[in-house]
Amino acid sequence: MRTLLWLLPLGLGLMGCQANTDSVEQFIAKTYTNAKAKVKPLADPYIFVAESFVMTSKRVPFLRPRPEMLLAKQADSSCWQPLTDHKPTQLETFPLEQLSMKGAIGHQRQLWGLVYTPKGELIKIKPGQFVGLNRGKVIKVSDKLIEIEETLPDGKGCWLTRSAKLALVQH
Repeated sequence: MRTLLWLLPLGLGLMGCQANTDSVEQFIAKTYTNAKAKVKPLADPYIFVAESFVMTSKRVPFLRPRPEMLLAKQADSSCWQPLTDHKPTQLETFPLEQLSMKGAIGHQRQLWGLVYTPKGELIKIKPGQFVGLNRGKVIKVSDKLIEIEETLPDGKGCWLTRSAKLALVQH
């Protein structure tokens, strides 16, 4: 009886291990024939139709307008006009908000300000040079700040000045 009890689980275990007689290829073929994909059809492609360009004014549409130059030409001589004969510098391509003062070099009679640009360059400037988009002229350089006088159009053909400063930024 003991032997029978011992052989019974062994026999049941061997019967449960019988392998599936179907081949793998038959299973793959059966699964492939029963598989159905649910794919939405693609939307119709958008067809772009360009309108023809009709020029309505003499202004070239592919050049950036320069309103301050237009105002300068229309201005009368009764109001103050800035000098426009200087060659633009690299610092005049950035707004003052994007520039920062990193220090000053020189001696008390002639200090140069060190200005850091968004491109990662460090440029030195002195009084009389221009900086910023609004024709900012450097008035004074000290060890803690750079004083600037900006020139702005008033919209009527005349120009106004305002003061601005670049303070030393320490990290």
